[in-house]
Amino acid sequence: MDRDIRFSVPLFTIAEAAHHLGLARSTLRDWTLREAGPAPIVHRLQPESPHAPSLPFVAVVEAHMVRGFRELGLTAGELRKSVSRLRRILGDEYALATRRVGTDGVNLLIDMADSIENPSWEQARDGQQVIGEVIDRYLKFVHWDPPDVHATRLKLKAYQGADVIIDPRFAFGQPVLEPEKVRVGDILDAFWAGEGYRSIASEFGVKPGEIEAVIRSATRRRAA
Repeated sequence: MDRDIRFSVPLFTIAEAAHHLGLARSTLRDWTLREAGPAPIVHRLQPESPHAPSLPFVAVVEAHMVRGFRELGLTAGELRKSVSRLRRILGDEYALATRRVGTDGVNLLIDMADSIENPSWEQARDGQQVIGEVIDRYLKFVHWDPPDVHATRLKLKAYQGADVIIDPRFAFGQPVLEPEKVRVGDILDAFWAGEGYRSIASEFGVKPGEIEAVIRSATRRRAA
């Protein structure tokens, strides 16, 4: 596992990953500090310097899925307990980035809902369909290449109106516009240099609407 770039190469700082995921930095930072079994809820590598990247690809996938768990109304303690149990039952500390989270994860959360007294969690328990639908809604952004059990690509939910993905095999793991594999960073560089949407679209061979969507999403103010 340690030789796989998805797990061993830091790609983003917490601030960068939070921005691409549409999360508050403080929320993502908290997830990298809360232990859930053999590792934090979201894995973090030792950065080379205080401001260097520390989150590998798998951590971004984990944070994406944890956001779905949180949407069900779990408290911080319940969230940590859920991830810990999921990892233990599946025997995989990267369980949140596996296909099985869509099946075993649903059953586990339903089981936990039956034993945890919390108003918001109680509401999610009213119909088992609710839990499955929420997890499925987040799983549709995650891609696997069988027979590999761990995610290989993540479509970024925060970039509405454009297919922006993170795939460690392209652009050194930085967000790119699919299918052209144009780096979001290059689009933004052109925008900050004063180029218009149509000019940037022509330069990179993509639709102006996609360029506009990328810039709008990438420059949207995020919570701290």
